[in-house]
Amino acid sequence: MIVVALIPLGGVWYISSYQAREDWRANINHRLIGTAEGVVKTINAWVDMNVRVLRQNAALDDIKSGVAERQDPILKAIGGAYDWTYLVFTTDANGQNIGRNDGNPLQSYADREYFKKVMSGDSFVQQVLVGRTTGKPALILAAPILGGENERLGVIAMAMHLTDVSQQVADVHLGETGFAILVDEQGKAIAHGRPDQLTESLQDLSAHPALMAAASGQEPIVYEQDGKQVVAYTAKTLNGWTLIVQQGYDEAFAPLRLAERNALILLGVSLATVIILALLLAQRLASPIRQLTTTADNLSRGKLDEKVMGTERGDEIGALARAIDRMGVSIRMAFERLQKAS
Repeated sequence: MIVVALIPLGGVWYISSYQAREDWRANINHRLIGTAEGVVKTINAWVDMNVRVLRQNAALDDIKSGVAERQDPILKAIGGAYDWTYLVFTTDANGQNIGRNDGNPLQSYADREYFKKVMSGDSFVQQVLVGRTTGKPALILAAPILGGENERLGVIAMAMHLTDVSQQVADVHLGETGFAILVDEQGKAIAHGRPDQLTESLQDLSAHPALMAAASGQEPIVYEQDGKQVVAYTAKTLNGWTLIVQQGYDEAFAPLRLAERNALILLGVSLATVIILALLLAQRLASPIRQLTTTADNLSRGKLDEKVMGTERGDEIGALARAIDRMGVSIRMAFERLQKAS
């Protein structure tokens, strides 16, 4: 009975456990993917808003004038309206700073990659670098200032600290351990769900396991970080950035482990119940059989006065007891006839 009961119980538990793992894994993947897609939409809208701000203001005559006195009020208004920017500035076609919202001394940006790309024909450029003004990691968004016949008069750009960008576009929380990371095309960190982890220097996350797995098409993935397992998913933004949404494996799968533990407890209770029932039934079956075996043995030894137990039962054991009782009666009658004949 134990073996017969254990096989189906074990089979049911294994199938249920496997299905629960698959369902919960699908649930986690769906949650990660859904969160990532939602954040990507937010990032796309946020970038689009900043691009529109730059382009709309680049089209103003005061910005096209190339005169600091006319540009500065507009640049200050932009900086005041978009509080995540610490600097909004313009340059001429040679990269020389014309206007800026912070009142600091003018600088040359001719050596900056974003300036070169805009002046060479790009309609919009984004770059993560160490800001010349603050010396801290920053994100620069830049667009051209166009004159007649699309002549490139210069560049209008806005700069923001990565910690401020993090608060704007990566405020994602999945339980206690889940957060998001945003990196650019080169794998440099733009935003981090834990801003305190953004240091004073640029962070190169190009070797992040989630990025490497994304390149091979393995998503979502599970990898080890700082001695702990992490489950992660990556998604691309319209401008080529990559968003990583990750959560601690133990926390993500905690409900599944609880369910599996409860299932094991239920399996153990069921098995213990089967064992107890098997022992009780075995005792109920074996005891009368042993008694009948002893009775039959005594009859074979000539103890004809042996009382047969269990004749009142209505089951197979009762039938066997009655058969042994009839056999005892027959043996006694045979002995009596022999005695009379002698």
